[in-house]
Amino acid sequence: MYGQSQLPVRDDLRKAHESVWRSISATGSYWSGVDRVAFVQEARRALTCRLCVSRKLAISPNAVDGDHDSATSLDPLIVDLVHRIRTDPGRYTKSIFDRFVSKYSVEQYIELISVVASSVVVDTMHFSLGLALPDLHEPDATKPRGNEPALVEEGGAWVPLSRQDQSRSDLGFRGVPNILRSMGAVSSAISLFFTCFKNHYSMMGVPLDLQASQTEFIAARVSALNQCFY
Repeated sequence: MYGQSQLPVRDDLRKAHESVWRSISATGSYWSGVDRVAFVQEARRALTCRLCVSRKLAISPNAVDGDHDSATSLDPLIVDLVHRIRTDPGRYTKSIFDRFVSKYSVEQYIELISVVASSVVVDTMHFSLGLALPDLHEPDATKPRGNEPALVEEGGAWVPLSRQDQSRSDLGFRGVPNILRSMGAVSSAISLFFTCFKNHYSMMGVPLDLQASQTEFIAARVSALNQCFY
């Protein structure tokens, strides 16, 4: 992965992306490898989906009816969820979440989000380097293996959160970020997403002249320009 890049790519980043890409095609806790690969295919298809383009231009996405240009035989409910996440996450509402979990489990929702979000990180990295998107591995068709019972609690979010570590840092922040706690019901989802994500975010050991506060400022500014309000 990234062997054709004209720009240098850190070895730790390359290895993390390669590991994630293999993991996506493997059967997870609640979805088969076939399902997980199909999620990525739909996330990619969403970028040119005519319904998604029309919704993005509308004042409200719910003002536009129609069928998605689908790349798979997935349940239309799943297709709609993946397409919305990929193309218009800023207008994603709890009603969409509620509609999904009325048919599927919260754990399936969390794993799906982890797979789609991880694939977007890898695909966006390829886009930014002017590279073709990586081919997906042959998917594992075995049944999902389930998940060890998780220690979770209600915390005001749509999904149950990992139990909070009450310790705080010198700055007063809690030890476990909410983005990690939100995947706490599915440990494999945490492993997948943070394997992909952490090497982009952490500046530990990265040879930069920027201070941590400066990198945070740049990240916050880019997020604001992209209307990413997290």
